[in-house]
Amino acid sequence: MRRLAAAGFTLIEIMVVMILLSVIILGLMAMFNQTQKAFRAGMAQTDQLEGGRMFSDLFKQDLLQITPTGQTNGVNFFAQIPNYTPAQMTLPGDAAHPRTNILEDIFFMERQNQTWSGVGYFVRTNPSYLGIVTPVGTLYRFQTNMHVVDFSGNGYQPFLSFVNSSNRSSISRVLDGVVDFHVRCYDDNGVLITNVSQISTNADDQRYVTITNYLDVGSPSAYGEVLFYGFSNNVTPAYVELEVGVLEPAVLKRLESIPNPALQSTFLANHVGNVQVFRQRIAIRNVDPSAYPVQP
Repeated sequence: MRRLAAAGFTLIEIMVVMILLSVIILGLMAMFNQTQKAFRAGMAQTDQLEGGRMFSDLFKQDLLQITPTGQTNGVNFFAQIPNYTPAQMTLPGDAAHPRTNILEDIFFMERQNQTWSGVGYFVRTNPSYLGIVTPVGTLYRFQTNMHVVDFSGNGYQPFLSFVNSSNRSSISRVLDGVVDFHVRCYDDNGVLITNVSQISTNADDQRYVTITNYLDVGSPSAYGEVLFYGFSNNVTPAYVELEVGVLEPAVLKRLESIPNPALQSTFLANHVGNVQVFRQRIAIRNVDPSAYPVQP
């Protein structure tokens, strides 16, 4: 009996083993939680990258079909920064030169066989075209079609439909969490088109181009950016550079829980590392070379 009693475990030994097992289990659970968080973050980033690439491909396919209308009142290509203050994001190690996010409204015309199509993109917090723009929103795509017979002499109508769009069937949701969406236009030599660019040697053709730089209106938040692009008649940009920035889904949920747009801007300014930026330059197929002067 004494030998059997000596071979058993004491209460203290059992308690020590239980504590050690508890520590091991808690460690495994913590490691499992961290692995699960990393997996979810990786999946969210993958979805974010896939969404950005998908939109970039969609926008490229649309832009490749841009066709000059040949009409004075026809809007071949339009891009404008709406009436709002562009949001800024603080860059690590360079607080004096923050990154500026710009949200533009973009519209252009394309033709397929006997149909003219007006295609537009805009970022809003709701599908209504007149919705309030906040630092982050959803990217929408608009499209309206007209037969060539109806389009003749009425080239401004598709653009008016875009500006005054209230038909939900013409608007489709493309991408969420967009904090930056704007384009830059270039001539046939790859030079950035500004309000001092010479589009044509014919003085009468200058009326078909309207360009306004932010530099002209004295906006320090988007210094040197183009406030407005407008091309008609036979003029289109030769190259269009797209830039779109998408916020990570987890950070987007936190931002959407903030009701005040000003506080949203403050929150967004400190999360530049959570924005994935996509950029590409697209060559326009149907550009009219006669719209640009011959270089000496």
